Amino acid sequence: MPLQDGVPIFTTPPPDLHPSDKITRSPDSGTPWRQANWSFLEDRVKQLDTQAAILDVGAGRGDFTGLFEGYSNYLALDIYPYPEVDIVCDLSCTNPFRLASLDAIVLMNVLEHVYDARSLMSSISEMLKPGGILIVAVPFLVKMHQVPVDFNRYTHYALQRMGPSHGMEVVHLDGFYDPVSVLAEGIGNLRNAVLPTLRGTNRYAARLLSKVLQASTNLLRSVLGPGQTTPPDSIRSHAPTGFHVVYRKGPPG
Repeated sequence: MPLQDGVPIFTTPPPDLHPSDKITRSPDSGTPWRQANWSFLEDRVKQLDTQAAILDVGAGRGDFTGLFEGYSNYLALDIYPYPEVDIVCDLSCTNPFRLASLDAIVLMNVLEHVYDARSLMSSISEMLKPGGILIVAVPFLVKMHQVPVDFNRYTHYALQRMGPSHGMEVVHLDGFYDPVSVLAEGIGNLRNAVLPTLRGTNRYAARLLSKVLQASTNLLRSVLGPGQTTPPDSIRSHAPTGFHVVYRKGPPG
């Protein structure tokens, strides 16, 4: 097993992956979805013992590392050797961990980047102790990101079945709904992809209307706030920004 700066490399990083830049995260920074991620994970981490064995899968540049300060058995894993990670490994094809050795596994905005999610979930189930938990945040109506390793989007129907099919029950499932961000995303696509293709009066009119739309979106944000977290079956909207899920591994057998 090779080492890079003291970090074990169990699998070769994908050659077509574009490494992420370091972005400082906090409870009040980033998009409403990112802020909701932070709040969700913080609530779950507080429920863990400080001696719990925790694996942060797809930890990347350490977006959520600050939440694990004081947890002595925390490890950060990614498929790329970022300076912030402790182990480089693609768990969907290689599992270097002992069976039933972890109390908690974290997948924050990672599952969409895993092509073979079934194999990953199988490895996770094997690594968790009975009663151990898997904490998941996964986007739905979010643009493609970290391309070309962005493969999937999951409905809550898929998430409800995914855990039990690997021996884990769903103990928490909420959707995050933020229609203003969906509007803003569409306006951004209009501005960056459509407007440059227009000419003459059409371009002028479209640019003007996009500014009106942007101003209206900003006003809506001030009225509606940063979105809402609610169980998906309790809301009429079928347009979530993403989902927060907690699975718990069942007893042996």
